[in-house]
Formats: sequence, C-alpha cells, structure tokens
Amino acid sequence: MATRKSARSQSQSSSPPQIDSLEVLLHRMMNRIRQSLDLSEILAGTVAEVRTFLGTDRVKIYRFHPDGSGQVIAESNRPRRLPSLLGQNFPAEDIPLAARELFLKARQRSIVDVTEQQIGLSPLDCLETGTLLATEDIRFRPVDPCHAEYLMAMGVRSSLVVPILHHDYLQQNRLWGLLASHHSSARRVSERELQIVQLVADQVAIAIAQSNLLSQTRAQAEQEATVNRVSWLLHSMTEMQVQQALEQTVKALQVAGGRIYISPQFEPSEHLLAQTGQLFSCGQQPLLATPAKQTKPQPIELHPEWPACLSANGSTITDVLAIADLHPLDLPPDLAEAFSTAEIRSLLVVPLFYRQQMLGYLSLFRPEIEVETLWAGRVDRNDPRNLRPRESFEVWRELKLGQCQEWAIAEIELAQALGKHFAMAIHQYGLYQQVHTLNLDLEQDIQERKQAEVKICALNAELEQRVLERTAELQRANTELIREIRERERALRERQQAKDSLKRLSRQNELILNSAGEGIYGLNLQGKTTFVNPAAARILGYEVEHLSEKFIHGIINHSQSDGSPYEWTASPIHATLIEGAAQHRTDDLFWRQDGSSFPVEYVSTSIREQSKIVGAVVIFKDITERQIVERMKDEFVSVVSHELRTPLTSIRTALGILAQGCLDTQPDKSQRMLEIAFSNTNRLVRLINDILDLERIKFGKSLMQKQACNATNLILQSVDTMRAMAEKAEVNLAVTPIAAQLWVDPDRIIQTLTNLLSNAIKFSPPQATVRVTAERRRPESFEFSVFSAAIEELATNSDQDPPLEAEDHSQPEVLLISIQDQGRGIPEDKLESIFDRFQQLDASNSGHQGGTGLGLTICRSIVQQHGGQIWVESTVGKGSTFYFTLPLHQESGVGLSK
Repeated sequence: MATRKSARSQSQSSSPPQIDSLEVLLHRMMNRIRQSLDLSEILAGTVAEVRTFLGTDRVKIYRFHPDGSGQVIAESNRPRRLPSLLGQNFPAEDIPLAARELFLKARQRSIVDVTEQQIGLSPLDCLETGTLLATEDIRFRPVDPCHAEYLMAMGVRSSLVVPILHHDYLQQNRLWGLLASHHSSARRVSERELQIVQLVADQVAIAIAQSNLLSQTRAQAEQEATVNRVSWLLHSMTEMQVQQALEQTVKALQVAGGRIYISPQFEPSEHLLAQTGQLFSCGQQPLLATPAKQTKPQPIELHPEWPACLSANGSTITDVLAIADLHPLDLPPDLAEAFSTAEIRSLLVVPLFYRQQMLGYLSLFRPEIEVETLWAGRVDRNDPRNLRPRESFEVWRELKLGQCQEWAIAEIELAQALGKHFAMAIHQYGLYQQVHTLNLDLEQDIQERKQAEVKICALNAELEQRVLERTAELQRANTELIREIRERERALRERQQAKDSLKRLSRQNELILNSAGEGIYGLNLQGKTTFVNPAAARILGYEVEHLSEKFIHGIINHSQSDGSPYEWTASPIHATLIEGAAQHRTDDLFWRQDGSSFPVEYVSTSIREQSKIVGAVVIFKDITERQIVERMKDEFVSVVSHELRTPLTSIRTALGILAQGCLDTQPDKSQRMLEIAFSNTNRLVRLINDILDLERIKFGKSLMQKQACNATNLILQSVDTMRAMAEKAEVNLAVTPIAAQLWVDPDRIIQTLTNLLSNAIKFSPPQATVRVTAERRRPESFEFSVFSAAIEELATNSDQDPPLEAEDHSQPEVLLISIQDQGRGIPEDKLESIFDRFQQLDASNSGHQGGTGLGLTICRSIVQQHGGQIWVESTVGKGSTFYFTLPLHQESGVGLSK
C-alpha cells in the first residue's frame, strides 16, 4: 500500500494548475452556488464547474433514496466520451452498505485508477470516534476486482468520489449523496484537487440545507394560505360555503375525491340541518348498494361498522385515520365493494370534533397510481449472472401498476388543521341558525302585537266617533291594556330569569355532588335511589349507572357492626324515611361489589316537600383507615405507657425506701438503690429521646446535613465512643478500616454505628470479640435471599421510603458495613421483627438489662434516608452480623437533602 508521500509525488507528476488559479476557480464556484436558491440550478452549475476544473469526461451528483438505492440528479458530460446517466436509478447493491457507512461515519473519499488497479482512500474523520483527523492522508491499496470490472463496464478508467452529508431535522448527519468524477482514461488526482472538490461538496451541503429550508417555508406558507382560504369560505355567518371549502381542500391535498358528512345535531326544521345529516362531496366517491326500500344511496358514514373501521389498528374514533392501502384491510364486503368500484385505494378520515362533540367526518380518497423508474441497466435479483459485476448500463424502464400512495405527515397535518376549521364552522353555523330562528319567532310576535295595536286604535277611533262621552273610559281601558302588556312582558322576563337560575342552580348542585369526597345517594319512599354521586359508586365498587334507580339496601347489604344484616324495615335509614328523624351511625357495615365489607360512618336525613317526607339523602364514608389509625395509636400508647411504667415504678420504690430512712445504716444498699434510680432515669431519657428522634425522622423534620466523609474516620470515632462500654463488659473491639469517601450525615451514621455496637457489646459474653468491617460491593452481588428479605420487610413498612430495586444491575457501588458479635444469636422468626418499634429479645439469660426497643428502628430509618438497606444474619448459639449499605461519594449531584 502506498503512503501519503507517494500520493504527493503522483499528484506532482500530473502537473496541476497554479494555486492562484485554483483559488480563483474555487471562489467562482462558491459564488455560483450561492447565487441561486433553486437546488437543481445549483447542482447543474456545480457539476459543470467541477468538470471544467478537473478536465474529466463526466461529473455527476448521485442522491441516495431511503432504501439505499439512488439516482443521478445532476450531470455534466464531455460530448461523445461517456454516455449520460442523468435521471437513471441504481440499485442499493451497487454501493454496498459497508461503503455507505464509511462515507457517512469517516467522510471517506475514494480515488480509483483502473489502469494501475489501485484505489486511494482518504477519510476526513476517525471511524471509531467520529472526530476530525489532524491531517488528510491518501492511502493506496489494490482495488477490488469487482469494483474495477464495474467501472470498466461503464467505460471509466479513473474516478473520484466525495460524499455529500446533510443535517436532517434531528440535527444528525445523514448521507445525502455523492459527488463523482469519471474519466475514460487514466488520470492522477492531486491532494489540492481533492481538497477543492471537498470544499465544493461542503458548499453543496450548505446549499441543500438552504434549499430544504426554502422548500419547507414555501410548503408552510402554501398550507397556511390553503387554511386561510378554507377558513374564509367557512366562517361566514350568513352562508357557510362548505362545498367551495371542500373543493379547495381536495385541490390543496391533490386527491381524487373528498366528502364532508355532517351528523344531525339539532331538531329538524326548514332553517336547520336535516335530522339524517348532510353530505357534501367532490370528485370520486364510494357508493353503497341501495336497498330496495330506499330511493338514494346510504352514506358510508351511516354504515353500522364504520366506527369499527375507524378504530382499526388500536386507534380511537377521535384519531385521524390514514390508510395508504385499503386492500389488506378486513372491511365489510359492501364497504370493500364501494371503495373498489370507485377505484379508491387510499383513505384519509378526519373526525370533526368541537368541544368534545362529534359533528361529522372529513374523508379524502386517492386512486391507484403507476410508478415509472428508469434504471441504469436491468437488475434481476433472481438471475445468477447478477452475482458478477454489471456488464451493461443500458437504460431499462420499469413500470409498476396499481401502486398505493403513502399519506405524508404534512398532508395529514394539513387535513387535520382544515378539519378543525370545518368542525368550528359547522358548530358556529348551527348556533347561528338557532339564533336566527329565535329572531324570526320574535319578529313574528312583534308583528302580531303591532297588528293588535292597530286594531285597538281603529276601534278606539270608531268608538270616539259614536260616543264622545265614553272617551275617558276608553282611554282608561287603553291605559290598562298597555299596563297589562307590560306586566305580561315583565312576567315573561321573570319566568325566563327563574328558569335560568334554576338551571344554574341545578348545574351547581350537580358539580357539588360530583366533587364531594363522601359518598352521597338519595332515596325515594320505596328505598330506590334517585341520585348517586361518583364517590359513592367508587367506594362501593360500582358504576353510577348500575346504582341508579335500584333498591340500594339489597345492593350494599347494610349490616350491623357484628356482621348481622339489617332487615329493610328495621334499618336506621328506613326509620328516617318513616319518621323523618336524622340517623347517625359510626359502627355499621356496607358491602362492596367484590363481596368485601368495610366499616362506615353515615348520616341519613329526610327530604321534605311542603312538610311532607318525600325521600332521604344518605352521606357516608369508609372509616377503615380511621379505625386502623386509632388501633395503631392505642397500641403505641399502651407500649409507651408500659415502657414508662416499669422504670418509674423502680425509681419510685428506690426513692420511697431512701425517703423512709430504712437504709441509713446500710450505705452500700443505699448507693445501690441510688444507682438503680439513676439507671432507670437514664432509661426514661433514652426512651423519650429515641421516640423524638424516630418521629422527627419519620415526618421529615430531621434535616440530613450530608457531606463528603471518610468511612474509616466515622468507624474509628464510633468505636472510640463505645470502647469504655466494651472494656467494662470485657469485650474486645476489632476494626478492619477501608479507604472510601461517603456522602452522608456524619452524626447520623455515628449514631447508627454506636447503636449497633452497643447491641453487639451488650449481647456478647466476656472475652468475646465484636468485629467491624467495611468493603465496596455492588447491590446485585448480595445474596438473593438476604437482600430480598430486607426489601420485602421495607416494602411492607408504609412509614418508610420505598427500597431500591434489588435487580437493578446498573446501580453503582456502595459501601457495605458489617458488625459481627459472638452472642447467643437471634431466632430466624425474629430476624425481621427486631427492626419494629419496641421489639426486644429476652436478655435475661445473658445478664444484660436495658434498651428501649427503638434503636434498630432508628438505625433503619437513618440508613434508608441515605438510600441504603439494613438487615441481619444470625445463627443461634454462634452470634449475629448486622449489615447496612451507604452510598459512595460522587463528584456531581451533591447537596443537602432531608
């Protein structure tokens, strides 16, 4: 393989033009690229300038299709040297996938000399990292025989290929195409020529981006213009021009036909929409077969299976349905025949919704199309001869009949935007028609009133002519008549205001019932429901419709607190209906749909109309959680009172004996009694402090001041704190330190370590050793049984944060700390419960006393607030080992947390 030096010598032997002329030519090509916004003109000018610059027989721009194939979209040829390839397509196999990846990832340029049977490769980027290489290098190697034969079949003896990259809408590099130069004889390519062609390719990429931006802007402007034209036709209060707007829609989307179906929304009237709906159509239309009794075809939108067709592929009826090919769908036979007869292959349906009201459908149709492709030589993948390089590039015309067209995203978005305007206009036009009808009725009433006044005036004139003496009486009658008319108008206004107020009040009551958290239902005198709010249905496990107008007593199985059901006539709610007195119960039971019961608190109140009982309303709520909280509170008070009573009794007894002077002559016993009282006082203080610490941690009132800490310093400080207790108990402390940084609250971790060391010392025999070790571990490396048991225990404790996932293999390393004693061990059935409040092992046999039963609970809360886990392994008679994990310090994402 030749080196860069040999490539430079070859380029010098080819005698390229002077550098100054090259720069002038490069500047000229750049200006030509920038002078036009039309991509085809830019590309045509580019290939012409490059061919003039290189002096080769052919320069072309090859654009890739999404399937890997491509087409020559621009070309400049020297006459009678190489045949034209402009407009011809090449299959994906002509440029292998590996070569395309090198073009994209390394921006690799290739220079082929068929005469020398060599290919020069010059990447711009590193293939592995994608970063720009420091120097450009051309390395030569023998060209592949199939590549050489392929070029020779085209009449090419030397070629230069430079990739053209383009940023897509996701700002990612995409292989847009190739800039290729072909020559019918051997020709050297210098490094300078390669650099200038690369600069031209980069400018082409910029021109492509500008052209795409211009195309997108023009398409968006055209869409907005289409929407404005359709909106102007639709949003006219005097006349909604649906047909013209539909024609504009069909023209804008370039489809064969379209239709607007408006569902019946109002009562039938000569001014309003028909009860059967309205249909506007344009172009090709599917027609269902007409039944014998009907005079005109039925719209496809009224077909019984039309909603099911719109919900195909898991979409809802409100979604836009875009079907490129109707043939594979399992449509009803009559619908399939209607589309087939109308030669409709593709369908786009936009449901017309406005304010959650279904108004109709906008449907667009496309027929089959013929697709013609010009290939550079016939490619038959079933012909074994195609395993060899192509031998002919003669133009082959491929014609595909009966092809369907995909709906572009821009077309779907435009149809959806137009559908919104159709829906809005239809809704507004319906409201306008209603107002117009009311105005006509009002005008008719006014005309009738005017006619009545004219008649009254004529009668008055005639009466005045006949009897002059009755003029005053007639004037009074006329005045009275006017007053009555005004009174009638006032009464009508007040009646309308009362109806509006009643409607508003009814709506407010409905909103209040639906928003109430308690269950509410009303009963008539027969015990059937008149209304049920959603909260009541949810508590009972039913839908609101299932409970409407039902005998509710039989559904909820109203029972007493001991589970014995009430007879309907003996229930408190029945008593409310009969006697009218309100009933309040807090210990009865209701039953859900799934057969489970729950304690309920309810109040039943009578509904009266004109002092007569017409029904009752029942307000109830599930008090299961309240009873659980009360039981937990009672248990907590009982345990705490027991823990307080024991040391207080001891203190009181010791102080009583000392106060009576019974031990004045026995100083040793007096001192012992004082020590007992002092020890129990300390026990009370520890109990209260532990309870307060536990409550502060539980309710988040304890602020964790986390910081970077040395694990060895924390462990040694905790051991030094407990060393006096260990020496008194004749227990040895052994520490295995580790170099690790933790992100913890040091005071809380020392509290955890001293609690665990205190338990280990207290339950270890004399001359035993308590070992403290630490090591880095990953959570997945823990034994499954132990770690899963800890997670299960934490998951069942609702007062704590949820534990970390045990099987999350992506978790970082943690520090595992263990405290091992040589005590008598913990029974297997106590391994989980000892972490609960006030749970202690019987320490009478070991000779140790004291402890509040809250230390391990506090330890678990502290560890879990640091994102760790705590558990214990123990063998009865051999000892126990407590484990807990802590997070290692990370360089980022640190701060205070609760």
